[in-house]
Amino acid sequence: MKISKIPGLGQFGVFVDDVDFDHITDEEWMEIGRLHVNSLVTILRNVNITPEKYRDYMRKWGTDRTIHRYTLSAKYSSNFDVLFNRVIAGDTQGIDPEDILWMENMISFLEYDDNIQVIEGLIKVTGRRNNQGQAEGMFAEGELLWHSNESGNLTFTPGVSLLAKEGVVGSATGFVTTTDWYERQSESFRSELDDMVVLHKFTPGKINPGLRLEQDFIMNKNMCPVDNTAIPLVIQSPAGIKGLHYSVNTIDQIQGMSATESQRLFERIDKELFVDEFMYDHWYQTDNDLCLFDNSIVLHRRLGGITNRLCYRIQYDYSNLIDQPYIPYFQESFAEEYQSQIRKIVEFLGIKDFKLP
Repeated sequence: MKISKIPGLGQFGVFVDDVDFDHITDEEWMEIGRLHVNSLVTILRNVNITPEKYRDYMRKWGTDRTIHRYTLSAKYSSNFDVLFNRVIAGDTQGIDPEDILWMENMISFLEYDDNIQVIEGLIKVTGRRNNQGQAEGMFAEGELLWHSNESGNLTFTPGVSLLAKEGVVGSATGFVTTTDWYERQSESFRSELDDMVVLHKFTPGKINPGLRLEQDFIMNKNMCPVDNTAIPLVIQSPAGIKGLHYSVNTIDQIQGMSATESQRLFERIDKELFVDEFMYDHWYQTDNDLCLFDNSIVLHRRLGGITNRLCYRIQYDYSNLIDQPYIPYFQESFAEEYQSQIRKIVEFLGIKDFKLP
């Protein structure tokens, strides 16, 4: 393997080249994982991996997890796959209409094997459409603005990966890290930032202008299902790296500040954070790059043409790469609430490799 620094992204971000998934050992893969946890953004260029193998390797680092799947499972006291297969089969008795709609819209976003069985954990992100002109994956048109996944959820999933499988040349996945900006602030201002709590709110089209209504509905449930969800501005990554949980697609106001004061702060952060020193747009030179990125204090976006683009996305925990349970929050009340909520999620879903706080 060859490791080199990604331009931009402050002190973070590495390329890893010459990774051969036909011969890589588990020890080597876990070494890449530990490197990634500390580098926040890691790009493996031109890898030889199938979608199913990609899913299997990501699960060696931690279980794939999405908040809304858990929400539905808990609501109906049912395994999500059982619930989802009921909807596919038309058995919707006892399921609320908005939940049926969410699952029906998700059908085309999933990947299927040769036996037309769902490949668990994979979500398609593609501009391709079927013969009826229907989108075959998430975000089927347009650029994606800066965001982090599940940003308005206290128990967001901390890791995201994207396998850029086909037709990606001419498009880019961009990243911005927040730690260097935070560390350069004065001690007194950092102290103010540490105490700030952001109220999150879902705004249609804020992540993908011109968003299709059905996808807008899905994004609402995934990104911030409850308006005015309070989450601290300054948190830590699974490696203990301190930065901003600053997903511009859902931040709405600072708790205790007026809307005007909040907007003034957001404008300052935007002006100073979204600069070349802390950003990197990865314009694909070939298919089969694997992008791995933190979802706690890093934002990502999409640029360029996507008509024939096919990517696969997985959200995951880093449980098998860290020594201690991950608690994102420094503020005691939020840390306690996180521990309570994450315990319920892990125990209900039966996740075995999660390090519970």
